[in-house]
Amino acid sequence: MAAAVEYIHKDSLIHRLNATTKIFWALFILVCGLLFNDYRYLLALLASVLLVAGAARILRNMLPAIAGLSVFALILLLIQALFFDQGQVVFHLIPKTNYLPVTNYGILSGVAMAARMLALVLSFLVLLATTRIQDMVLTMVEKFKMPYDYAFMFMTTLRFIPTFLGEVRQITDAQKARGHAVEGINPFKKIRSYAPVTVPLVLISLNKAENMAMAMETRGYGGGRRTYFREPKMRGADYFLTVVLLLLLALGVTARVKGFGVM
Repeated sequence: MAAAVEYIHKDSLIHRLNATTKIFWALFILVCGLLFNDYRYLLALLASVLLVAGAARILRNMLPAIAGLSVFALILLLIQALFFDQGQVVFHLIPKTNYLPVTNYGILSGVAMAARMLALVLSFLVLLATTRIQDMVLTMVEKFKMPYDYAFMFMTTLRFIPTFLGEVRQITDAQKARGHAVEGINPFKKIRSYAPVTVPLVLISLNKAENMAMAMETRGYGGGRRTYFREPKMRGADYFLTVVLLLLLALGVTARVKGFGVM
């Protein structure tokens, strides 16, 4: 799951697109995911995200993230199926009783919510996996006029998630090698057992933050007007895809106004 927020170097059409185009695509998926609630439309949206990941040749790298997200999607589906009381009862979770009825509309609504969650999260992961951090920061600052400090803080947080997860694994393995039991069934004991992991992790994080602050100061962070070694530019494919996305967005809004895409 940690690798899902890292840039995956591949030579594909998706990787060669400008960061602005890919950000606009992720926003397009977000708007369409919130615009419709019909499970067929949302499943089609999820399929389009998976097709983009396949075109970028990162689908295999994202399989662990997809497996982890599928668990949350299943939980959403079950919750929606249990608490959605409209429609015809298909079955009861407790057989031969009238308790916990599951309706057909509840199942379809749960599928819609699960597909929406998967499409929105996976589109964001595809964006991160196909776009370099420096290109993302440059686009946020130059194109979207976001303050550089905010853009840098946001992208640095994403960049250090895999690092901190790796540190957690190393500290956990080290504590297990010393005979400390981290695994267990009792959730309260399991939480207490992570105290020997938390303390070293906090100390390591503070040390990394201090080293990073020193590195930023030595490189003149905040010393004046910024210049960039490489400024990615929009090409013909970027303009074409942007126009296509705008047309699809207008088509989606029109369809939603006319009543399509609603269960």
